[in-house]
Amino acid sequence: MMNDEWITPKELAQKTGYTEQSINQRAAKENWQKRRRPGVQGGRAHEFALASVASFLAQSRSAQEEPATYLTSSAQPREIWIATFSRLNRREKYLITQFILREGITGMMKKLGLDDLPDDTPPEE
Repeated sequence: MMNDEWITPKELAQKTGYTEQSINQRAAKENWQKRRRPGVQGGRAHEFALASVASFLAQSRSAQEEPATYLTSSAQPREIWIATFSRLNRREKYLITQFILREGITGMMKKLGLDDLPDDTPPEE
């Protein structure tokens, strides 16, 4: 349990969303002040000085903001393809066209990892 001056990797993980392993790696890299937990045996029995993790905690809290909400378009697939293709630069248009001509749509789906997904295609409108 955290006291006023020390915090365990597990508590840091709960507060920041990082894994304990990531926290321990960062602590080693940044030389956070560390001590053995009093009365606990084993390699996991350590905690960090709050003063040495303060900037990490502040940074992590600022990164934990509400996820953005995105409006999804009800556009038809053809419209999406046209809009996406129109945003490509000249070289990208050439490369994607050459890829589709060479590999076909099946090859593109495979390259994108979409070749073995369940068929949950909505019906045509």
